[in-house]
Amino acid sequence: MGLRQAAEHHLPGLTLAALRFARANDPTFPTSAAKRGTELLYSVHDLKKWARNRPRAPTGTTDLD
Repeated sequence: MGLRQAAEHHLPGLTLAALRFARANDPTFPTSAAKRGTELLYSVHDLKKWARNRPRAPTGTTDLD
């Protein structure tokens, strides 16, 4: 499944831009399972597991000091 489909159907709360950023910058992002043309395809299970375990910023950390 491509990132666009994953964002639209299986990963609510994550945008396509967030997934693309994570793919480029997060070393724990899953590797592609296949390729269709120029699109990289990913396992839905791997993407859901990554989304569940990804680090998040603690709440209340908006201090700029």
